[in-house]
Amino acid sequence: MQNTLVKSKTIFCKIFILIYLLFSKNVSVADDEISLGIALGKGIMENVSGLHTPVTGNPGNNVKGLVLDDDSLNTNISLNIDYNKNLKDNLYLNSGVSLVKHSTTDTTITFDGGYNSSFPDIYFYGLIFDLGPSYRFKEISNLTPYANLNATYFLGKQSDTQYDGPRYGEGGPHTYVRCLGVTPNLGFFVNSGFLKGYGFSVERLILECENDQIRSMENGYDADFDITHYRIDYRISF
Repeated sequence: MQNTLVKSKTIFCKIFILIYLLFSKNVSVADDEISLGIALGKGIMENVSGLHTPVTGNPGNNVKGLVLDDDSLNTNISLNIDYNKNLKDNLYLNSGVSLVKHSTTDTTITFDGGYNSSFPDIYFYGLIFDLGPSYRFKEISNLTPYANLNATYFLGKQSDTQYDGPRYGEGGPHTYVRCLGVTPNLGFFVNSGFLKGYGFSVERLILECENDQIRSMENGYDADFDITHYRIDYRISF
């Protein structure tokens, strides 16, 4: 898993550099922007698997898949700052960082083979880094619609990893979470009048994650995060 993570981080860095080189040429002198935003979101955590000891119906020390019977993964808060660099006409380069906190619900899990176990909630928190092109469409009244497609990297930690003892899933060391993926985004902002600069967007985080130890998966686990964010922001041109 560690070697895979190193390769993924290398590939991700190359993607960032390539995007920057492609879009940093022929930069326009038009206005750039900084935007500040806040978001909430709902989604799921799925395709969970990791090396695990024997369980009823699935003997052996092997990679076992499991399903959260309630697979909800909610964004409790996301605070972001973005920089939009105008490249040419309606094309921008978007780069941003978000401070986020996600959580699962208190549920049960079912392993391949049918074994069922309790699974207290987990908090994921950390930073999301985005980079990608943004395109502005023709104004509609005093609204400017736009679309982004960002490469996304999430680096954070997860809580409540405790395995041994009577307090399963409560406390324990906070271990690392690392995710790579893409985030398409559709939104609009007000370009004149009393609400000038305010906007709303919907974005979908589609992430593949390699996470460290959590409870009985002492060697870590893989999971996919799929979360939809609803964001309000305010942008300043300069």
